[in-house]
Amino acid sequence: MTDLTNDKAQAVKIEPGRKRGPNDGSRRFLPVNMTFDTRSHCLTVPLEEDCAPLIRAQWEENQAKIRESLIHDFGANNYRHKVQNFIDLGNAPWSIIALHSIYLEQIRDAFVAQCYYPALLGACGLGERILNQLVLTLRDEDKYKNCPATKYVKSKESINKWDKCIDALREWGIFDDETVRGYRALMKMRNTAIHYQSELDSGEARETALTAIQQISSLIERIFQPIGESPYYFRGPKGRYYVRLESESNPFVKHFILPSCVLVSPVYRFIRNTSGFDVHDDPEYGINRPPLTDEQFADPSRAMESRNSP
Repeated sequence: MTDLTNDKAQAVKIEPGRKRGPNDGSRRFLPVNMTFDTRSHCLTVPLEEDCAPLIRAQWEENQAKIRESLIHDFGANNYRHKVQNFIDLGNAPWSIIALHSIYLEQIRDAFVAQCYYPALLGACGLGERILNQLVLTLRDEDKYKNCPATKYVKSKESINKWDKCIDALREWGIFDDETVRGYRALMKMRNTAIHYQSELDSGEARETALTAIQQISSLIERIFQPIGESPYYFRGPKGRYYVRLESESNPFVKHFILPSCVLVSPVYRFIRNTSGFDVHDDPEYGINRPPLTDEQFADPSRAMESRNSP
């Protein structure tokens, strides 16, 4: 058994961004640069009536710390409304870390701070930015450039047409039907927010902003999810999700998923550091051995192997 947590002499720290080499047939890409925020859930989940007193006390202490941190971040003025705004937003989406992660956090902060119309515009604008980034990055890929829908997103002007971009991304297989419906709903919110319509004459944009933020959050999680059920992933050692070998050549995966991944063997380990964790792995694992299929990589017993096993 190779315990890389305790046997650091034969373990090497690995970083995201490494590309697959000729001796890496026994390795798979593991998403590690990801973001999520479940504090909203923590504030709303009730404990069972028969919960042990110590557990109840710890849970209530954690909730109090979350509320205190929100007051510290957003100010004491109208703090009850701000805490409720934070709760109503729900959890931030699970997503690979990219520029949209920064902007979504700013949008959510604006909503919590009761800046509803800026938050509404931000959510709609971020949706358009993601749409444009996906099309601009992928439209010249060999896999997509001859698709019928691609010709409608080739010009500079076409990038501003949500419906054309949505159709292209659906044809390329990036968007499923639910994502298409979500984006079309966000497009309507965007038009209502930017072009004059009487719905916002009251000056109260909270509910519209909340709906828009929840919509873009849902879309981000569907498109950029780093874990869970997806055509791109399989479940493997340690109960985590890894990129399927055949998916590595997918243009979306290549441009958007792999940069947030580390390339690991089944015997990798997470090792704590002062700010989180590092990933350590055996650099010689799999050398001079046949490559592994996804199914072989997922075999739980492989996570217990020694690098010297035949």
